[in-house]
Amino acid sequence: MHYWPGYVVLAIISAAHAVSCAVSTADTDHLQPPLWAVQFEYEQLNMTMRNAQKVSFIITAVEPALGSDFEFRVLNDNGDVAYIDEVTTVLSNANGVAKVKGNFTLHATLLGYTHVYVELQRAGYETQRSAEILRVIVTRSLNLADIIFNIAIACFVMVIYVNFGAVLDLEDLKRIVIRPVGPAIGLFCQFLVMPVLSFVIGYFLFREMIELRLGLFFLGVSPAGGSSNIFAVLLNGNLSLSITMTAISNLAAFGMMPLWIFTLGALIFRDGNFAIPYKSIASVSCTLVVPIAIGVMLQKYAPEVTKKMSKLLKPVSLVLILAITIFGCVLNSYMWKLFTTKILIGSCILPWLGYVIGWLIATVLRQPPKDAITIAIETGIQNIGIAIFMLNFTLPQPQADMTSAVPMANSMVTPLPLLLIYFLKLCFCRKREKSVDAEANAKEAKESELVTFMENGMEKANSKYPQ
Repeated sequence: MHYWPGYVVLAIISAAHAVSCAVSTADTDHLQPPLWAVQFEYEQLNMTMRNAQKVSFIITAVEPALGSDFEFRVLNDNGDVAYIDEVTTVLSNANGVAKVKGNFTLHATLLGYTHVYVELQRAGYETQRSAEILRVIVTRSLNLADIIFNIAIACFVMVIYVNFGAVLDLEDLKRIVIRPVGPAIGLFCQFLVMPVLSFVIGYFLFREMIELRLGLFFLGVSPAGGSSNIFAVLLNGNLSLSITMTAISNLAAFGMMPLWIFTLGALIFRDGNFAIPYKSIASVSCTLVVPIAIGVMLQKYAPEVTKKMSKLLKPVSLVLILAITIFGCVLNSYMWKLFTTKILIGSCILPWLGYVIGWLIATVLRQPPKDAITIAIETGIQNIGIAIFMLNFTLPQPQADMTSAVPMANSMVTPLPLLLIYFLKLCFCRKREKSVDAEANAKEAKESELVTFMENGMEKANSKYPQ
């Protein structure tokens, strides 16, 4: 009798185990996948935007117990990337084995990923979802308009840089090279401030979105962009300093980009499979040097031509900036669907803070106003082409294009404050010119009145006291 507590404990444990097994079995039964299965025509389907693809499928092991009151529906989990229509299904029953054959048309609308699956719907029963899926990857294709736009912009940029060389002040350039204070400040801002700033902004805005953090960081470590020279002209900056800083920045990128990518970049993308686009950076540097050299030659051997070219520099530069911004937005309109509030905020904060920080550092270090404006522009404007190239080289599609949403958004918002300053300056200068003209006209009128008064006085005096 003294063993009864042991039997009671054993009985309680056995009962608990039985209940646990029953619950576990019930859960397992509930989580079991459906007995029917789907076989899609493809395991993975690669498509390009604005294209459609017909896909067939077979549903096997359809239970006779389902009767006739059921429906198989073909769905996908991302309606922004693709949509499904024209679904047809045929139920066949041979030797007591039922199967459903069908097909549907898949329309790709936006780059990205989606998964196609099948659902079984029966009145009074829970919806069952197929364990099998069709993975769909949608990328974009380069069309004729993209190619024409890229060629036209390349030619336009070449002409602009020939103009830069034609108006380049060689004495000013020599002074900058001998005493490179401006380029040193620019390098500090470009390759210390901007990479750290892009890393911090990306960490707080895109903590859970590694690809977007990578896109913003690649933008932050890129050298100065070519449009910085155009804005230096529009805002009356120091063109010689701007060209020197852009060239030095692109050359320094050979060492600074790998340094940042393998330090801070490794924290973002830990596997570190980065291929630094040395050829791209070299080609950018050559693209700058060759047309500028042609312009310098024209300055030396055809001074009359360069005088005419210098008059066209500002209007042509403005047309180029507006053309790149407007047509770039139109051709890449699909990107608007990828832009989120966070992407737009990050794309604005990075360059706009770059302008402010660059100008403040240059002003504190007592640089001339023209140089301070130039350093601010060179700091805020990044080489978006290199950032996108690196993303395309590093990531598979469509991840590369999806990640490129950050530099693309950046390209659209970067010029906005500079264009605003330019147009405000233009309006202010016109008002000032009008006020100066009005003052000059008033002064001229007073002088005319005084002359008339004196002439009338002389006539009266002559008539009163004739000689």
